Amino acid sequence: LEVTNLNAPDRERALSTPGDVEALISGAYRTWWFSQHGWAPGPALSVGADQHTSSWGNFMMNDFGREPREPISNSASYGYAYVVESPYFNAYAALAAVRDGILAIDGGLEIGANGEDTQRAMAFGHFIQGIALGTVALTYDQGAILTEATDVENVTFAPYNELMDAAISVLNESIALTNGQSWSTEDGWMSGATSASELTKLAHSYIARFMAGVARTPAERAAVDWAAVRSHIDQGITEDFTVYGDDIDWWDIMKTYTIYGGWGRADVRSVGPSDQSGGYQAWMATPVDQRDEFEIDTDDRRVTGGDPQTDGKYFGYFGASPFRVNRGTYHFSLYGTVRYDDYGYDWLGEKVEVSGAEMDILKAEAYYRAGDMGSVVDIINSYRVPNGELPAVTASGVSGARCTPRTASGACADLWETMKYEKRMEVWLTSPGDAFFDDRGWGDLTSGTAIQFPVPAAELETLLMDVYTFGGGGENSAPAELMRPDFSADILARKRAVFDAINESFTKELPVQIH
Repeated sequence: LEVTNLNAPDRERALSTPGDVEALISGAYRTWWFSQHGWAPGPALSVGADQHTSSWGNFMMNDFGREPREPISNSASYGYAYVVESPYFNAYAALAAVRDGILAIDGGLEIGANGEDTQRAMAFGHFIQGIALGTVALTYDQGAILTEATDVENVTFAPYNELMDAAISVLNESIALTNGQSWSTEDGWMSGATSASELTKLAHSYIARFMAGVARTPAERAAVDWAAVRSHIDQGITEDFTVYGDDIDWWDIMKTYTIYGGWGRADVRSVGPSDQSGGYQAWMATPVDQRDEFEIDTDDRRVTGGDPQTDGKYFGYFGASPFRVNRGTYHFSLYGTVRYDDYGYDWLGEKVEVSGAEMDILKAEAYYRAGDMGSVVDIINSYRVPNGELPAVTASGVSGARCTPRTASGACADLWETMKYEKRMEVWLTSPGDAFFDDRGWGDLTSGTAIQFPVPAAELETLLMDVYTFGGGGENSAPAELMRPDFSADILARKRAVFDAINESFTKELPVQIH
């Protein structure tokens, strides 16, 4: 029997109804939200940045946080393939939905009485396009620029920098459509209602985040247009942008599973620089496979309450680590976060996606790059003094017998290192990849860490393209050049000749050959 299913209309009929088109565009933020705050990429990127630590396999944490670092297993059959796939495919699901909706509007469809809601839908759609393309550009080496202008029959991949240019362009289109408007989104579009002016500010803040975070190397980060970053921050949010979390739609895996004492701890590299006992310096000087947890003596009241076994404002003493010894005691840490307890244990409450602290300290970096150290000092002290209860930093850095933070050598940190420490403290686990993208651009990722994700194998195989990967000391590892190595037959032959010559010389003195 051929029966028409009225509950599953074809694409043409679905896109001919104003309410359905608006629902298509307005629902895209929820899809994007899961691309970032679902099972991936937050936990993996966090361990990759040594922000929090865990040796459990879930969310690719053990594989991506293991030392020495290993290449990403980019295989469709890999048990944690969803970590590479979910951020990519969900971002493109959001982009595809918005594209269909905007094409319907471009075709003449109007939303609301006399089309009064059409501009709102267009502005919101461009906002979604911007944040979706932007997060793909932050995370992956390449991707398709999918907008209403894209010819889907001849789509090609663009490198991350071109993806980011497209993201910023459509965010600017959203800003142009929201400036001076009085409308608000409906409840449910972004959890709660958001006014046009708030959406304008949020778009500016995302542009600032994206401009700085897209850099793959310290050289690229230094080359960012920092004056433009500062300008967008000045036009952006002035307080935290939050989404009300529930256990159905607006969940945040990074602020739940990674904060439980049995699932995740604060990595020693996060809280260790505050230590005054010398334990952090000893830990850093110890071979990785011999490192173990230790008590931190610190004056930073965000880390402890004074005694090493008391809770601070952001972190707390959790006791012995629950991780498996055979996976490396370098994962062990006595400390975890207490900052998200109100949300983490029942998944209900406000979740910060873009924080005022992130924007402030990013602005401090812009001032630092411009040589305005006085403004850097003012911003940093507005956090470290009241929140950390620490002495004010100066343009020379921190000083004194119990200076905080300290470097791996034990020296008092200069202003640059202090600024980075303050950002790690104040923006800890706010948004997926926050520490990873900063550390990548600052050159602080652990050697061998993949600096970006490859396009998922499932996508490459569908497109009949070669599957590739990054990390483990190979291509696109930290620190590394971004150029793909030359694997031509000639180059491989030369490399083999060099190794054969070395092998021959060593075998004259050693009984075991190099392999």
